[in-house]
Amino acid sequence: MSQPTSKETVTSWPHLLLRELNVFVLLTVAFLVLSLLVDAPLRGPANPDLPENPAKAPWYFLGLQELVSYSAFMGGLFLPFFTLFGLALVPFVDRETEGVGQWLGARHDRAVMGLSLLFGVLVTVGMLAFTVRFGWLRTWVPTVPQWVITLVNPGTILTAAYVLWSVVTYRRTGSTRASANAMFTLFVVGFTILTVMGTLLRGPNWGFYWSPASWPAP
Repeated sequence: MSQPTSKETVTSWPHLLLRELNVFVLLTVAFLVLSLLVDAPLRGPANPDLPENPAKAPWYFLGLQELVSYSAFMGGLFLPFFTLFGLALVPFVDRETEGVGQWLGARHDRAVMGLSLLFGVLVTVGMLAFTVRFGWLRTWVPTVPQWVITLVNPGTILTAAYVLWSVVTYRRTGSTRASANAMFTLFVVGFTILTVMGTLLRGPNWGFYWSPASWPAP
């Protein structure tokens, strides 16, 4: 795909920034209207003598809380840092010229995104289903050392699978950008599924429940 000529491009100001401003205004108005029509699901003051079970973070942190439930160090520190660091490196390692500034501009971008989406869903859902059905190392061997749990847990295995898929994508396409797009797609898919898991399917003692109606009586 050839690069766009100067006649086919426009300046960021006013074309891009005005569109971003319009989106910002529309979202602000939408949130204001929603805040007037729908009450926030707030509960009473916290009681330190009677903590909630489960005690859940805000929904946008529940993907991380799902990871923390496997390993506090990996889920709360290492994996988020590793992910953000990897995403920050993308502009420095991507020096390709094909499809610059275009959404899915390269010839293989759509296939990479579709396959990565499918792989991410299968691997993430499969790993979560496995842990719910069979547990993890501590369930099988109660005396397993903590450092093993820290290093070998569903979060680290999912991350390793995502990295491996990104490497396979690079070897298959020879494109650094395709590899980065695959990794980003997996990150979005994985974090979305983990957030849904923590928000809707976790109950007392962080157990798995299909709905709050099946929670045991307090």
